[in-house]
Amino acid sequence: MSDTHMSTPMKINGKHVLLMLLAFFGIVIAVNVTFVFVALDTWTGLTSHKSYQEGLTYNAAIRDAEAQRARGWQVEIEFLRDQTPPGIITMSVSARLADNAGKALMPDSITLAFRHPINETYDQLVTLSETTNGLYVGQATLPVTGNWDTRLTAEMADGTPFRQDGTLWIE
Repeated sequence: MSDTHMSTPMKINGKHVLLMLLAFFGIVIAVNVTFVFVALDTWTGLTSHKSYQEGLTYNAAIRDAEAQRARGWQVEIEFLRDQTPPGIITMSVSARLADNAGKALMPDSITLAFRHPINETYDQLVTLSETTNGLYVGQATLPVTGNWDTRLTAEMADGTPFRQDGTLWIE
């Protein structure tokens, strides 16, 4: 006859159940806290730092857009990626504003904002300079490829504003 030693099964009691529940919920809470910190560190979720003020003046913004549309002004924007080493993205930008008859407009100031849709620390504002009659140029060095939002803003000598929003994909 062989002598086999049989082990008795372990019994789960209340202390074991409590420890398993505490371990489970501890892991879930630790993962959630980690995700919250990572999410808040990468993007705040804010699209504007003064959203309340913009909400109060929203009707004025609509009137300004309708007035701009009624003026019939147009803009031609050209983006050209310069030859640069890998990892460096340099864009040459040119813009030409014209009235509804095609006559070149000469704004007092003209800027082009590159806005990254996820990481606002990448955002850049480029001031364009006039080179020839109505042609404005500038250059931007962007940190990453991908999707970019653009906003061209110009102001005429009499204070009349112009704004055009767009998107740009950079490979």
